[in-house]
Amino acid sequence: MHRRLFIGAALLLSGCSTIGITDLFQDYATQLRPVRQAVSQNNIASAQQLLPSNSRGHSNYLLNQLETARLEFLAKQNSQANETFEAVYQNMEKKRQAAKVQLSAGLEQTNSLLTNDSVIGYEPAAYEMTMLHSYKALSYVFDKQLESALVEVRRANKVQEDALKDNQAELDQQAEQAAEGYPDMAELIGNVKNGFQNAFTFYLSGLLYEADKQFDDAYIDYKKALEINSENSYLQQTVLRLAKKQGFDQDFEEFSKRFGKLKQTHANTGQVIVIAEQGLIPARQEFHLRLPIYTSRGDARFYSIAMPVYRDAPYAGSDKTMTLDGENLPLTPIVRLEALAAKTLKDQSAGRITRQVMRLVAKEKMRAELARSGGDVGNILANIYNIASEQADTRSWSTLPSQLSIAQHAMPAGQHALSVPGHGEIDFTVSKQGLTLIFLTSINNYYDTHVVQL
Repeated sequence: MHRRLFIGAALLLSGCSTIGITDLFQDYATQLRPVRQAVSQNNIASAQQLLPSNSRGHSNYLLNQLETARLEFLAKQNSQANETFEAVYQNMEKKRQAAKVQLSAGLEQTNSLLTNDSVIGYEPAAYEMTMLHSYKALSYVFDKQLESALVEVRRANKVQEDALKDNQAELDQQAEQAAEGYPDMAELIGNVKNGFQNAFTFYLSGLLYEADKQFDDAYIDYKKALEINSENSYLQQTVLRLAKKQGFDQDFEEFSKRFGKLKQTHANTGQVIVIAEQGLIPARQEFHLRLPIYTSRGDARFYSIAMPVYRDAPYAGSDKTMTLDGENLPLTPIVRLEALAAKTLKDQSAGRITRQVMRLVAKEKMRAELARSGGDVGNILANIYNIASEQADTRSWSTLPSQLSIAQHAMPAGQHALSVPGHGEIDFTVSKQGLTLIFLTSINNYYDTHVVQL
């Protein structure tokens, strides 16, 4: 009997080969809580030390690398951040191209039946990949490497294009299949259509194309950003400005009817662009669904399954208005990453619930086998393991901001000052017909700035 119990226990633990003991008993969001707190308290060095370190074979390896790169970005370790981001990108490219991925993924799915979704190797969601390339682009911008930055925004845009192509046919079907018992995240999701179209990445792409004097390409990507976020007044004015500049008269007339007149600027002015990343994206939390699973004798056993969910309200920070040379300059959200994250999770709900049902069936069969061969001891062993391993997959890139906002204003060439409430003034120079980028990061007590002449 003991031999059978040993074999049974080994089978149970075989599902943990890609995770550690800590991961089995503590979900990802809980593990990252000290890291998020350190970031919010403006202690990036501490956050870097607190971040768990995982080997290449660990299911969280790519996610760990994303968190590492993000902290390096916040620490202004631009070259290190880009190296880490690039490693994630190259790893994802290899995973897509290698034929053995299918076998590997299949084995991970099988192992997950005896544990939970956390043993499945983490693959960044589309919105996370767009932010990976966006941060790489920004790092290159800060180091005055415009051509390298343009490579990254092209990659970011391709992520969105591929995701739209791959998912368009499935969106409605997935929405219909989502379980009725799944919590409503409508307030957080808002009016976003899907979890992968990111207006910020297109806006950043347009900005960098404009800086490189590729005005037609800039106009195309600005328009794509506007299609996603048509309510942003700065985007509206930017599209109007480029349509006028490039002689797209029909577009200019159409957009003028929709958004009003183009604000007039003088020849001796340049554009001041403020991009502000704000807050910290909500962490996934756990909730439980009760589902019946039928035994071989036809009896129904009710099980509680753990599922991830976002429960936080939308970001409502106070950093909404600045002053530019004493005049109010409101910030307007261009992307709510929290909404993309919630929408992505919502669209995945059907598949997650299906895996949970399969997992319950597999665990019930294992429990019944151990109870048959090992009696009460085997039954207790199986029940303890099932309880310990039943946790929601709360993995996501948790050091991202809640949202990114923009502001843009034409200013005369010369010296100017941007005043951010609670953080003093930023002095900068505007050049004639030039672009001045002011990038702000505001995460509770963490605050940082970059000023770049594009």
